[in-house]
Amino acid sequence: MKILKSLLVVFFASLTQMSFAGSFIDSASVVSVDKVYKQVRVEEPYQECYIKETVQNNGDGSATNEIIGGVIGGAIGNKLGKGDGNDIMTLAGILMGASIANDAEKAAGNGKQTIVSQEVCEKKVRQKIEKRLSHYKVTVDYNGSEVSFSSKRRPYDDVIKVEVTVDGLD
Repeated sequence: MKILKSLLVVFFASLTQMSFAGSFIDSASVVSVDKVYKQVRVEEPYQECYIKETVQNNGDGSATNEIIGGVIGGAIGNKLGKGDGNDIMTLAGILMGASIANDAEKAAGNGKQTIVSQEVCEKKVRQKIEKRLSHYKVTVDYNGSEVSFSSKRRPYDDVIKVEVTVDGLD
């Protein structure tokens, strides 16, 4: 019997020490709503165009003269070379013949050059910082106490529903 009384006393004592937690829905008056912004880095593509001037030599625009000069120069170099030096002389003849033909073509144009202008466009990307709305800081008056919280939605009424959580202190 004495043990049963002791157990009941301990049980009731522990009940008075326990705290109960719970939550419920209530109403609170909106005191203020402030927008909170964050900075975001944004890449913005753009096109940049400019006029590019190039020098163009007057010629017939064909490589035929240089090819024929290279063939003739290669044939002459091949006839002049002997033994192991034959390949080197042939190659030298090809290069010299093409170069002489190119120079002759430029001289025939009297050294005239034309400046050609053309528009050149490049795609580029610039980075900029934008200020974007992150969330709202809502301050409400609940039973005489001001409480603030973050919300993704802006409250439009003067009185809103709030969830109140009650939790005992240990």
